[in-house]
Amino acid sequence: MSKPKDPRLVRIDPTRLKVSNPQGVDATLFANEQVPVESAAVDELVGVVALRETVERLAENDPHFFESPPELTKVAVTPDFHKGAGIPIGTVMATRGFVVPQAIGNDINCGMRLHVTSLQADRVMAKLDDLESRARRVYFEGGRNIPMTRLQREAMLREGLSGLLSSVPKAQTEGAWAAVHQFSPERDLEKVHARGTFPAGRVFGQDDFLGPASGATRDGQIGSIGGGNHFVELQRVARIIDGPTAHAWGLREGQVTVMVHSGSLSIGHRCGSHFRDVMREIYPSNLRHPDNGIFLLPQGERHRAALDLFWDAMSNAANFAFANRLFLALAALKALAESCGDFDTSLLYDAPHNLVWRDEADEATFLHRKGACPARGFEAMEGTPFAYYGEPVLVPGSMGASSFVLAGRGNPDALWSASHGAGRALSRGDALRGNDEAFRAFLKAFRVVTPVDLRRADIKMRRDIVEKKLEDIKKEAPFAYKGIGPIVNTLTEAGIARPVAELTPLMTVKG
Repeated sequence: MSKPKDPRLVRIDPTRLKVSNPQGVDATLFANEQVPVESAAVDELVGVVALRETVERLAENDPHFFESPPELTKVAVTPDFHKGAGIPIGTVMATRGFVVPQAIGNDINCGMRLHVTSLQADRVMAKLDDLESRARRVYFEGGRNIPMTRLQREAMLREGLSGLLSSVPKAQTEGAWAAVHQFSPERDLEKVHARGTFPAGRVFGQDDFLGPASGATRDGQIGSIGGGNHFVELQRVARIIDGPTAHAWGLREGQVTVMVHSGSLSIGHRCGSHFRDVMREIYPSNLRHPDNGIFLLPQGERHRAALDLFWDAMSNAANFAFANRLFLALAALKALAESCGDFDTSLLYDAPHNLVWRDEADEATFLHRKGACPARGFEAMEGTPFAYYGEPVLVPGSMGASSFVLAGRGNPDALWSASHGAGRALSRGDALRGNDEAFRAFLKAFRVVTPVDLRRADIKMRRDIVEKKLEDIKKEAPFAYKGIGPIVNTLTEAGIARPVAELTPLMTVKG
């Protein structure tokens, strides 16, 4: 085994590196020798584990600040690890006695949703021009049309998919609701993590989104892809790797799938922004603020109101994100049906990232994931359709690259977590510099749908519009990301998840 370039990383086996830190926190990075690791991300991670010093300082300053003994128990980092905004993407953190809202970021329940269909790729590829026009219209040109009443929005934010779907009568068929009744997503709730529902006792800070007390209205968020690396993608099952599991999950070589990657948009951002201020107010005024800028929210009666409110606000955002991915997927399925005719479809799985989970056996223990997804084994999936296979793990590659479906193996050293993608190799700014030849080749070979139709003659004449949109695409081009192969190999070799199938893109829709 070669020695890592960063002296703070100590390789202990072909897939694991220990992250040395002054606080002695148990921190493990999963990455084989082919996975690039940026020192800037290691800097950020070492800063994160300094949270242990903050905990000790708070307990020493006020013995009653924590109700139960506080501890930063363990940190595991997935192979798509890269620098974030204070806390690296791919960080999984177990704590006891306190929650760290910053450890899940603002895009709460950013996640993946994957539908399988009975369509064959050849049938869809012949219709790509028509599908591109339909996708642009529905996602970017006012075609979403999702009218909802205030009661329905409240049911969605408080009770997730279960609440939303039960609040819609069969007679409500305007706009996207016709597709809801056509594809019957309620039959697939058992294939959504937590059935798409994180119960909340109230709706926090979303009165504008809820709308007026009477009548149905439309908003600018639900059914939106969002920016950055979010997408809706039509894919082809290129390779079956685990035949029995693939068969059980409805995957067949050559079939078309629909993958969605999106989150909670401004709903989650409002939650994250609010609780950064709350935690600063809770922090003792006689102590210097943490150098890493990371604050925490203690468990216990003293701060119960703030913690309960955080739990409700996070659940509101998580529930919105589940519904948002549903509507994004339904729009793609509707476009496929209109272009290619009738077909059968079902949900394989909807998996969240960016959430805090409370340990069912120990309510003082919390598991935070930021840019990582659950990868529980078959025992933890008892009572679900995945009891004999493990939790589905959806790992997309960069735009234009393969994505993989895997089955979780419940690795405790990885905190039962896996990668949520390939992970950036270049910052968005660095991706814009150079790589021009590779970018031209990518545009020539790949179909990407954006709000701007670059095929239109009048748009081609507007170089300012074209160049701005090409910059947006270039920031997410394949050369900006790590290769998906070493990521999947690490997950496999480390016993985190086993590969089931490889999917290749036919068309990607970007916000």
